[in-house]
Amino acid sequence: MVGDTLAVKVSKKELIADGVMYLELVEPSGGDLPEFTAGSHIEIQLPNGLIRPYSLCGSSADRKAYELGVLLETNGRGGSKSVHEEIVLGAKLRISYPKNHFPLAVAKHSILFAGGIGITPILSMAQSLSDEAASFEMHYCSRSRSRTAFVERISASSFSSIVQFHFDDGAEEQKLKVSEILKNTDPATHIYVCGPKGFMDHVIQTAKDLDWPDTQIHFEYFKSEIVKKDD
Repeated sequence: MVGDTLAVKVSKKELIADGVMYLELVEPSGGDLPEFTAGSHIEIQLPNGLIRPYSLCGSSADRKAYELGVLLETNGRGGSKSVHEEIVLGAKLRISYPKNHFPLAVAKHSILFAGGIGITPILSMAQSLSDEAASFEMHYCSRSRSRTAFVERISASSFSSIVQFHFDDGAEEQKLKVSEILKNTDPATHIYVCGPKGFMDHVIQTAKDLDWPDTQIHFEYFKSEIVKKDD
């Protein structure tokens, strides 16, 4: 981890979907945390010595807490396992200041695509766009409802009516049809994509095949840097 770090406390830890752990991090004395913008991530120094980046999924208007959703990667290298098994309620952690390599652009309309745990930055974007009364729609794909994080939050949100869920094990008519969604190119519309590589590649390539300019397609691939605390 490069640069200054912050001390935070784990104020909530909850399994919110099959394999997805929710964490809420707060400033230990109850003060405000540094500002962030939708699409930001933080790096966490984990109990097992690794440093991992995780997207912030909460509202950027709330400076009292940082919210994360972490998928347990059974074939991973130990980062998500440490989050699920070693981080405990009340634990003190060191994190980086928020960084944003996946910001929202100014657009007349936005189309948000989330695949699996890719919902984390997309959810923050949806909340930000909703707070600004901006025009957008969201498509959230996952293998099954039981593996879908933040369903209750999204269903209770002010933007629930413009979110479509797409489940791999659901009926054919509800499955994601990217070419239908993106068939009409529009210079005033921007596309945002986050999720597993195969899902992202499909959405991005479909957009390009339909002549959407690269400047209107925004995406972020998840990275699992392996960095020791004392590197």
